[in-house]
Amino acid sequence: MSALTVLQNLQSAYDGLKAAERDLTAFPPEMALLSTSIKSTDKRIEELSKKIGQTKEQLKALEADHQQAIKAEAHARKELKAAAHKAQYTIAMRGLDEKERHLELAQRAIKESESVLRAAEEEREKLVSAQNENQKQFDELHEIFLSEHDNQVVAKDRLTGQIAELEGQLDEASLKNFSRLMQNRAGRAVVPMENNVCTGCNTKLRMPLIYQLKAKGSVTCESCQRILYLPQ
Repeated sequence: MSALTVLQNLQSAYDGLKAAERDLTAFPPEMALLSTSIKSTDKRIEELSKKIGQTKEQLKALEADHQQAIKAEAHARKELKAAAHKAQYTIAMRGLDEKERHLELAQRAIKESESVLRAAEEEREKLVSAQNENQKQFDELHEIFLSEHDNQVVAKDRLTGQIAELEGQLDEASLKNFSRLMQNRAGRAVVPMENNVCTGCNTKLRMPLIYQLKAKGSVTCESCQRILYLPQ
């Protein structure tokens, strides 16, 4: 089998696989709603998990600051008690007021962060519970859906195996080029020329390239770099 034939068969297999996968994801309304809900809930759970992690880290820093504020406030009280005259007492009192404000702010920040953490954890817990129910319902419906689309399931498995076999027949450079084109050209790497036009990008080909295509059997489109061949 020529390299061009392998590439043509590989493109055909990918086209068939895409069609089978499209059929297998064309869910009825109830399943489609569940699928959409599951995806959006997954995203929200991920956001909450990240927020919870960040808040816990913030709480560690706030608690460390709180401990420092407690020590500073205790030290300020000792200085106040040790004040020997009015001037020292006034300065020590101002220092204590400042340390008490800092301690109060630290305590308030901890309470606010703990409140945020509790709310996020409660929301995540509710979402996970609802998600489990939705996933269970979706899985039950999906099992029925797959049994009703057995032909597509069989076709998908067959085409997946065929693709692996065909890719094994290509050299590394050809396979790499094909994979790059599939990724960058909307899943169409190998296309025919029709009426002197590349059917991949609808660009009219120059005559020298057409002559080269007729002589060699395949060329690279100058516009989209897809692999061009002459249809039988």
